Amino acid sequence: MEFYGNWDYSINYPTFPLNTDGIDPSGKNIYIHDVKITNFDDAVAVKPAHSNNQVATCAEEILVERATVVFGIGMTIGSVPPSTHYACVRNVTFRDVDFHYPIKSIYVKTNPGYTGNGEIQNIL
Repeated sequence: MEFYGNWDYSINYPTFPLNTDGIDPSGKNIYIHDVKITNFDDAVAVKPAHSNNQVATCAEEILVERATVVFGIGMTIGSVPPSTHYACVRNVTFRDVDFHYPIKSIYVKTNPGYTGNGEIQNIL
């Protein structure tokens, strides 16, 4: 399944409740641009589809650009758990992102402890 997402808006979450991700894209050919995200969790967290999904297990060809992140844990890959159906995140670009008081900027979250395969590739 291919999906073209086009975001152009502002997200403003308070400190609580926790687990307030800004945008969690999963799919193929996704474009996120001109967003402002204020939160205390992942601003954008690119994740593969659910590990039991046999059709669309990879998130790929994703561009995030012209974004502003206030506080936030930043631009995130994952978590990417191993899967018996193969989970992956590949060909993701974060471009022209301004961070203001970030907790983290860009990072990768793995999810060890399961059996199967997973891949993270070509992150710019």
